[in-house]
Amino acid sequence: KVAPLQFSFGTRILLRNSKLDSNMKLMIAQEIPRSDRKKAARNASNSMNILQDIITFSDGIQRDFEPQEMLDLADKYKVLRINLNQLYEYLPQKEKDKYYGYFVEVTEYEKKIADGVYNPDIDGVLKFD
Repeated sequence: KVAPLQFSFGTRILLRNSKLDSNMKLMIAQEIPRSDRKKAARNASNSMNILQDIITFSDGIQRDFEPQEMLDLADKYKVLRINLNQLYEYLPQKEKDKYYGYFVEVTEYEKKIADGVYNPDIDGVLKFD
């Protein structure tokens, strides 16, 4: 069973450790074509607001989730995913390919961790040089 606190805690860690806000600003300034930067900034801002909303929503539940609350939270993640995907779509193809490569590497890394087969001595450390 997943508790509401896990969502707020996990989202806080994500925001702190990933520096998502700064990284999105840098991506918009350096990688997204000028003509799409205003729209991209709106998507980035919406994404950050949704993440804050997930924290606030989850913090407000001091018991197990009710079924409707789980659906509401899933809807928030859906809107977040749509905003982040739109941000990705503003990128030129070369940049899309780079970020897709990161996605594949992180997915493989997370799968090994989830399966309990990750070995840093064999697999090495995840790097994006």
